[in-house]
Amino acid sequence: MFSLVELIYSIACTVYVTTSLMLSAVRWFHACPTARAHKEYYYPARRIVSMIFLTPAVLLPYILAPKNHEAWLLTKSYLLLINFFSSAVLLFAYFGKMRQWHKWRLSSQVASIITFGLVALLLIIACWPNYHLTAAVEQALLTTVTITGLLLTLYSAVAMWLVWRWTLEYSTDNYSNTDDFPLSYARRVFMVPVFQALLLWPVILFDSPTYVAVVNLLISVFNVVFLITILSPKRKESHLECVMEDADTAAKEQSEESCSKICPPPHTPNRFSFTDVQPKDALCTRNDITADHPCHHLKDIPENTRQKIVDGIEMALEHQQLYLNPNLRLREVAEVCGYSQTYVSRVLKEQYGGFFDYVNMLRCRHVDEYMDQHPEVTKEEAITKSGFKDRQTYYRIKKILCSNERQQD
Repeated sequence: MFSLVELIYSIACTVYVTTSLMLSAVRWFHACPTARAHKEYYYPARRIVSMIFLTPAVLLPYILAPKNHEAWLLTKSYLLLINFFSSAVLLFAYFGKMRQWHKWRLSSQVASIITFGLVALLLIIACWPNYHLTAAVEQALLTTVTITGLLLTLYSAVAMWLVWRWTLEYSTDNYSNTDDFPLSYARRVFMVPVFQALLLWPVILFDSPTYVAVVNLLISVFNVVFLITILSPKRKESHLECVMEDADTAAKEQSEESCSKICPPPHTPNRFSFTDVQPKDALCTRNDITADHPCHHLKDIPENTRQKIVDGIEMALEHQQLYLNPNLRLREVAEVCGYSQTYVSRVLKEQYGGFFDYVNMLRCRHVDEYMDQHPEVTKEEAITKSGFKDRQTYYRIKKILCSNERQQD
C-alpha cells in the first residue's frame, strides 16, 4: 500500500506520462486538413516528436512503486537525460531540416545511443526482481548520469545557439539564400534549454521526490502547451507549391538530361545566362524594371566614396567570387568594401538591384558558365558549385529573378 505522500508522487508521475503519451499519439495521427497530404513538409519533426514522447512509459516502475530506490534512481536520471536530449534533437530536427542542415542527423544519432543506452540500463536495474544496488555501483551510475547530463546540456545549448543564429540571419535583409523558415516560432522556442536547465538540474542536486513531483506536473503543463502550439503547421502553403513545382521541373530536366546522354542534342546557346549582367549604373532593380522607371542614383554618399564601394563590391563578388558561398551575407561583402553595411546595402540596391538579386544573378550565370566549361558534369553539380544549396533552391530563385524566362533543356 502507498502512503499519502507516495500516492502523490505516483499520481504526479502518472500525469506526466499520460500527457506525454497523449502528445505522442496526437502528433502521430493528427494533421490539419490542409496538411494531411504533405505531413512531412508541414510537420518536419513529426516522427521524432512521436517517438521521443513515447519514452516516459519507462517510468512505469516508479508509478507502481514510488518507494523503490532503483525506480527512484531511474526517474530522476530519466528527467535529466531525456529532457535535454529531446530539446536538442527537436530543435535540430525541426529547424535543421528547414535549413537543410545535415550534420544534426549524425549528432542526434550519437546522442540517442548514449542517452537511451543509459536509460535502458537503469530501466533493467529497476525492473530486475529483488535486485538492490550497492553504494559503489549507485555512485558510479550517478556520476555517469551527471557527466552525460552535462554533455547533453552542452548539446542542447549548441542547438539553441544555432537556432538563434538562424533567426538572426532570417530576420535581416542581408541573407543571400531563401528558405521556408518559421522565424516567429523559432524566436519563441529556442530558449527552451535554458528553462530546462534551471528546472532539471536541481533534480540531481537536491535528490528530492517532492521536487520531482512538482517538476513532473510542470512538464505536464508544458506538454499540453507544446501540443497546442504544434497542432497548426508553421510552414507556408505557398512555399510548398513552389517546392513541388521546382521538384517537377527538376525531375523533368533530370529525365531530359538522361536522354541527352543517349541522344546528345545539337549545340545551342545558353537559354538562361546572365552574361549580359553589367555592374554599376547598367543594372536597375527588379521593381524599377517592372515599373519601367530609370535607375535611381545615390545622392547622399559622395561620388568618390560610392566609387570605392562599387570597387569593393566588384572585388568581393566578381574577383573573389564570394557568391559561391551559399551562406554569404551582406556583412562579408561590407568587410571587403571597408564601409558600413548601410552604405554597401544602398549601393547594391540602387546600382545592382539589391544584395539578394545581384548575388543570385551571379550564381545563375555561374551555373551556365560552369556547365560550358565542364560539359562532363551534371546540372546538379553545377548548381551546388555555384553557391546554391540544392536544385530546388536554384529553380525557385531563377523563377524569382526571371519570371518571364523558362529553361528549355
